[in-house]
Amino acid sequence: MFYFPKLPIGKLTMKRFSVVVCAAVMAASSGTLLAADTLSNDQLKEKLAKLLPQVTVTAVNDVGVSGIREVDVNGEILYVSDDGKHLFQGDIYNIEKEMVNITEKRRNTTRKELMAAVPEKEMISFGDKDAKHTVTVFTDIDCPYCAKLHNEMDQYNAEGIRIQYLFFPRAGVKSPSGDKAVAVWCADDQQKAMTTAKSGGDVGKKSCENPIQEHFVLGQKVGVTGTPAIISEDGQLLPGYIPAKRLSKYLEQ
Repeated sequence: MFYFPKLPIGKLTMKRFSVVVCAAVMAASSGTLLAADTLSNDQLKEKLAKLLPQVTVTAVNDVGVSGIREVDVNGEILYVSDDGKHLFQGDIYNIEKEMVNITEKRRNTTRKELMAAVPEKEMISFGDKDAKHTVTVFTDIDCPYCAKLHNEMDQYNAEGIRIQYLFFPRAGVKSPSGDKAVAVWCADDQQKAMTTAKSGGDVGKKSCENPIQEHFVLGQKVGVTGTPAIISEDGQLLPGYIPAKRLSKYLEQ
């Protein structure tokens, strides 16, 4: 059974969606839905859109591997056979000279594009704009390791790393952590409020127009499952707390 943990499937349950995918692929394999000949990218996109109306097939692209094409489903990478008979999910590695994860490299490109589309005014930043490196950190106010990272902000800045925060309340936007994120965002001094909240202080309750929901959805789209989650300038996802010197060394590679 196929299982797609990150696809935007709306009101369908994951189990029901898996069954839909299996049924579609089985029907395709029988030749009742897809032609046996090699299909163009546009033809594959059209066929998949009809087979899987629950999701949005953003694009079908060549992947440089004989016999298969890449399917972009709102940033999630799947693969389909050239004849449209088989759809599958997983990472592809090039092992010709060394093991290179082709799929993860593609995810990095997608993450980089998605992060670049976020206006700086919709982030809370710490560090010089002309810092050597800038990373984006998905954070949760109530996450202990997020607090540890924030309490060492001077160390990151000293290493030439600027940190841009996006909120990812793990319990959801409509949760106490989500409420704290809103309060920080709506504060007159966002940086001060962030530091207070990360130190366990009370930032009160405030409400205003805010991008917390958009941050959370973006985090899900780029593969964030926990916090802190660091996104490097080239789109790599680095999960968890990383000390300043180690992060600096990694970014210099």
